[in-house]
Amino acid sequence: MREFLPIRERPGWIRDLNAMLVSAFCHLAALIALGLLSVMSQDGWRGVKLLVNVGDGFDSPAIDDSQLDDAVIIDVSADDAAAAVDPIRLFDVSTRAAADFAALEALSENAAEASGLDGIALGGKGEADGSLSGASAEFFGIGGYGQTFVYVVDCSGSMSERNKFERAIYELLHSIEQLASDQRYFVIFYNDAAYPMDADEPVLATEDEFARTRRWVSYVEPQGGTNPLPALLFAMSLQPDAIYFLSDGKFDPVTLQEVRSQNRPKSKRIPIHAIAFMERATEGLMRTIARNSGGEYRFVK
Repeated sequence: MREFLPIRERPGWIRDLNAMLVSAFCHLAALIALGLLSVMSQDGWRGVKLLVNVGDGFDSPAIDDSQLDDAVIIDVSADDAAAAVDPIRLFDVSTRAAADFAALEALSENAAEASGLDGIALGGKGEADGSLSGASAEFFGIGGYGQTFVYVVDCSGSMSERNKFERAIYELLHSIEQLASDQRYFVIFYNDAAYPMDADEPVLATEDEFARTRRWVSYVEPQGGTNPLPALLFAMSLQPDAIYFLSDGKFDPVTLQEVRSQNRPKSKRIPIHAIAFMERATEGLMRTIARNSGGEYRFVK
């Protein structure tokens, strides 16, 4: 007769392990359910991602309740909006090697030729008061009369071609250097925005101010597009006796209307002497700005 071996009971540690597995699974399911219910009670199902680790072990589930389709809204105050349209002071003037002026010094040998080179000046002598006839300035062969002058100079990307920017910088510094110490000046570069010199108003043409301006100018590099309107509006707000405006590229014709409408004070207009620099494409716009303001126009090639 066959004898049957007695059935051995499972060791206690196996029974304990099974109980622990069942308990862990139940707790895991409960945690997932509670997490989903919590998210649904606040934001519903929108944007919920559920990440469950199904590898070895029983890691806690990770729930990402970020709203994936929410837009980011930035509240901009009125003061910030106003600052956004103000001229930008971009150029840092901490230190700069003197060698950066090598190109300008090379041009000094041809100073007489560079001023108004092959230019044709059109228009009158501006609308300056006769009492100021003894004080004057000159930029690319255009003479201006008065005590205060603002230079609005193109620094867009196209000015990097054919040595244009170096020529413009030389003429700018040469013009300022010729001013009397009791005359005032201000410089604004522009491309897509306006970049005025670091001063609140036109400064006296002293040796110290000229040295500071020369260092600042050494940091300017042509780049970007062409939008002279902010620079011209800022220049007119300084109420100079004349503005020198140089550009080598076409710009939005709305600039003509805006400048004309803003340049109508009760006393007199501010003459804007316009220089179309080495490019005929901008000649019509520059000529019109000069004519509307009572300034002179010149094409320089």
